[in-house]
Amino acid sequence: MTYQNPVISIKGLDHGDPAVLRYNGKYYLYHTGPREIRVYVSADLIYWEAAGIALHASDDPNHWAQIDLWAPEIIHENGTFYMYVTGAVKNEAGFGNDEIRRIGVAKSNNPTGPFTLAKEPLTDEWSIDAHPFKDDDGSYYLFYNVRNSFTRGPNDVIGTGNVVDKMTDLENLSGNPTMVVAPEHLWEGNKEHSFFWNEGPFVLKKDGIYYQMYSAGFFGDDTYGVYYATSTTPMGKNAMEDKSWKKWNGGQPILKTNDACHGPGHHVVVKGPNGVDDYIVYHGYEPDENIGERRVRVGRFKWEDAHIWLEPPVKEALPLPNPPSMDGRLIKETTELNVKLAKETFPAFHFETNICFTDTDLGELPFLSYEVTEQEKVVWFFDQQKQVISAELNGKRKMDDFAYTLPRNYDLSAYHFINVRKEETRIHFYLDHVLVMDVPVPFKETGTMRFINNGESQYYQQQGTILTRL
Repeated sequence: MTYQNPVISIKGLDHGDPAVLRYNGKYYLYHTGPREIRVYVSADLIYWEAAGIALHASDDPNHWAQIDLWAPEIIHENGTFYMYVTGAVKNEAGFGNDEIRRIGVAKSNNPTGPFTLAKEPLTDEWSIDAHPFKDDDGSYYLFYNVRNSFTRGPNDVIGTGNVVDKMTDLENLSGNPTMVVAPEHLWEGNKEHSFFWNEGPFVLKKDGIYYQMYSAGFFGDDTYGVYYATSTTPMGKNAMEDKSWKKWNGGQPILKTNDACHGPGHHVVVKGPNGVDDYIVYHGYEPDENIGERRVRVGRFKWEDAHIWLEPPVKEALPLPNPPSMDGRLIKETTELNVKLAKETFPAFHFETNICFTDTDLGELPFLSYEVTEQEKVVWFFDQQKQVISAELNGKRKMDDFAYTLPRNYDLSAYHFINVRKEETRIHFYLDHVLVMDVPVPFKETGTMRFINNGESQYYQQQGTILTRL
């Protein structure tokens, strides 16, 4: 099975700055719009269906987001969906005032919206392209784009650059932005060298190193492309004069214009349907169209040791993203899921599910296990009264090693992402993308993941369950 790019292409509509949320086994895609943010839904990253309008600009003449809703990026935390988006105020002609652009947040209890804009923006200076990044310890940083005296390009020409600030919570910044990257080379601007850009940040972490991918060049033509910089810290200590981040290979691109796509850039990286493979979702111009409308494209992302490789745009058909070994995303009953899971016994695997509790006034109850035999197994528990998640290895409890206290105000009635990754001798347990437990496996035989309640006592529900052999 194959697909061809672009994966979303609607004539008369610009699809710039696409962002993807992966939630409960589905994908939700959003992109820039003049006064509304559209949303699309997919099961495989390739075939998308329109799902309406997620956010409307404000009609309040005093609001910060009256027009130009740019570069939305969405996260889900503790039952709430947060959209970080740029907005502008209208000038007298009814267009966006380019001197008054701000980043703000909008919230919803549904990924398709409607999202409600905050009354005040997050930032107090010209800013666009917000990217919320969750670190290993669960803390959040906001990477975003600014235009000031620190972001000027070659020959002191006007330009934009990316900064980072610590989030005190998901609706507030610390107010101490630190420099990440700014334009340094002539190829990071337009062809006239009259404006320069480093923008569109997206951050990953691998082996203790932070990778900030960004776009540079003019977003309106074939000079645009994707680059990256690295650092051992998300935020340096020298504010806007910080030099912690270093551009890869002196500032060379890893994705650029070719005969299949012009101006590829402003992207996100997302896991494929198997929960393991990585993909880049980005925009670009179709060379044969010769119009100013960006289309949504999907390509493979791979790590080559410590280097990022991105699949170049092609006109030919590409293989569809790999499915999971066991796809239970459409199965709601745990009894049926356990039957399918029992057939999947691998020495190393990726398992994921999303769980919410229908009764949140219970004590400690098991909900998930990895079983080799009745005696050789790992069982995970939620203690809803004490707000603790813990594990039992072969019938024995080791609370110091296998227990994690949930964050304050943790809402167990909301869906939370759980990922179990088994290697040959260890099982890593992630909750909402944070590693909270690392369990040694003293048995060599392969076992089976299993939901404990088995449909007998529905004190929790699951969605989006998959298992993939590693």
